[in-house]
This record gives sequence, C-alpha cells and structure tokens, in this order.
Amino acid sequence: MWLDCDREIIESNVYHIPERLREIDPEYFIVRNHKTHKFEVHHWGQKDGTLALVLPYDELDQRTIERVRSTRIEYIDRIISEMDKHNERLIASREKTVFDKSDQVLREMHRYVSTHESKETIPEDAYSTRFI
Repeated sequence: MWLDCDREIIESNVYHIPERLREIDPEYFIVRNHKTHKFEVHHWGQKDGTLALVLPYDELDQRTIERVRSTRIEYIDRIISEMDKHNERLIASREKTVFDKSDQVLREMHRYVSTHESKETIPEDAYSTRFI
C-alpha cells in the first residue's frame, strides 16, 4: 500500500515494529520514503498532515519504539526543556567563539601598534590659525 508515489506504507517487518507502534496508539503507521530513503512515523490523528517524525535510522528496530515513546505529547515539557538547554549551550558556544576571535584580533592589533609607534611630534603651531 502506498501513501503517494514516493512513500510506501510498511505493514510489518521482522521485529513487528509497525504492529508494536499500533499497540502504543492505533493511529500510528510507518512509511518508507523512497525519495529520501528514510523511514517516517505518521499518525492519522494529527492536524495538517500525518507526518509525526522522520527516523534517523536505516532500519526499523527497538530504537524506533523508544524514539516514538520519547517524542509523545505527554513528554512535551521535558522535550521543550531539553531544547531550551540545547539552545542555551549553542548560544554560549557562539558567544565564546566570538569572544575568542575578537580577543585574538585585538591582541594582534595591539602587538602591531606597539611595534610601529610613530616617533613624530606635532609642530607647535599646528593648531594656530594663520591669516595673511
């Protein structure tokens, strides 16, 4: 059975993953996307399309069940908390990178300026106005 021309609905496999997903929720189903060569988990009850998640694995096994369970709506608070922590780490990492680069550039500028100081002096009449 096909969902469309690129996506085939998987009814069963060696580990009975589609059947086990239906035990969690009868509206879950697995699709093999032949265009992207990825497995997808779909749910008939979702609004705006059935795609729930794209699996990062090349085969259907216990990891699929664990992934689906961990991404269910009941765990939304934990998922959002993990995303916020991850985003904070990314921001801190970017800020550190910017600081390290700017520190390096400023040290290089200071080193250059320190070794190339001008020995010239300003003439005494430089700021006086001369009228003829």
